[in-house]
Amino acid sequence: MAERSHLLSKDINLDTHISDIANLVEWEDLTDICLVAHSYAGCPASGALERIGNRVSSIVWVDAIKPADGQSFRDLVPFPIEEGAISRPAPKALPPTAFSDPKDVAWVLSKVTPQPIGTWLQPAKLSGAREKVAKKTYIRLPKFQLAALDKAAAECKSDNSWTVLENTTSGHSVMIGEPDWLTDVLVKAA
Repeated sequence: MAERSHLLSKDINLDTHISDIANLVEWEDLTDICLVAHSYAGCPASGALERIGNRVSSIVWVDAIKPADGQSFRDLVPFPIEEGAISRPAPKALPPTAFSDPKDVAWVLSKVTPQPIGTWLQPAKLSGAREKVAKKTYIRLPKFQLAALDKAAAECKSDNSWTVLENTTSGHSVMIGEPDWLTDVLVKAA
């Protein structure tokens, strides 16, 4: 994906993305970090916490999936799979609620790449490391309607160890549509 799109293969799965996150933190010897996950990244970030949880002081899930042990992204967000496909194609259009500025839509569409299918099919192996993080924030962006995100936000609201925020003016990619708002939230959440 993105700068690694040339590495697309049938062998890329959730473990690959978990290792990408964990290895960066371990090799850079990072500690006391705020791990931020957006959308699908809630799956690999949850898995990475199993390895690097002791290095993480806070997490922020930005309209992110919150898998349980044994759940895959596809379990939470069902979608059809083309027989023999190794990836889902990059979208050619975005939902009308994704962005308010057409320039943002054009820019995002110029950057998206196919998603390796194995990243969405492999179940997460979780033992509870995400729940052990002391400071947890969930941001829900309800203009982007997705049942799995509503469920994740509701789970966090029912758990007093999470702070839950809602931004009703931004689409799903608040980091593009309202970067100043998100920066302020991230600084406070860290």
